[in-house]
Amino acid sequence: MEYAVVFQPELLCSPFYDTVQTQLVQPLQNGHLIFPRSISANHPVFPIIKEQFQNITNAFYRCSFSEQLEEFHDSLHINLFRASGNAIVGLADQLLIKASLLKIFAEFSSRQFFSQTEKSDDRRVETIKTTITYIRDHYQEKIYIRDLASLIGLNEQYFCRFFKKAIGMSPIEYLNEYRIRQAVRLLKDNSLPVTEICLDCGYNNMGNFLREFRKYTGTTPLQYRKHSQGTENSSL
Repeated sequence: MEYAVVFQPELLCSPFYDTVQTQLVQPLQNGHLIFPRSISANHPVFPIIKEQFQNITNAFYRCSFSEQLEEFHDSLHINLFRASGNAIVGLADQLLIKASLLKIFAEFSSRQFFSQTEKSDDRRVETIKTTITYIRDHYQEKIYIRDLASLIGLNEQYFCRFFKKAIGMSPIEYLNEYRIRQAVRLLKDNSLPVTEICLDCGYNNMGNFLREFRKYTGTTPLQYRKHSQGTENSSL
């Protein structure tokens, strides 16, 4: 009998980039990385994967809607249990599910079970590097899509598709994410007024800045600063 956990890679996404995001989640999203087709029961890794699979199934069976699982038989569709605004699975179990998935991925990665569907295109990598370098050097300024597209000789529409396929987010989303990352750093490292940080990070409108900051951090700049300072004081 075969068992499967069906999920969207976005389940493991983070608003801030790390090697897991760039080397695992994005390639999975873009179809450049694929899972092993099967793992036999006599393989040394099988008991480890089975244990994590059971952790995931147990998390679902603890939820109040466990009778819905009967419809899915031996396949658990994780994305279907993440209804908008209505978390059917409890927070602790959601964390357990993510942790179990990451443990499975760690085993796959260490044993080189993932397969690449295509070799990386050096020219494409260099093109993306050029764009990202420009964003990081000029994030405090007004940046237009046409400016980024002209750097690599593409029209705006194709450039946006090209960038999103390579990075996993649009150029504007990446720019906003990077600006907010710099805002977080400033809030931690100094006592500049929020209005000044807003301007230093390339936002000319406080409303836009507050909206994007909450989108990526889940809180306001002042609340973030208060929390980060409180955490530092408690560790002294």
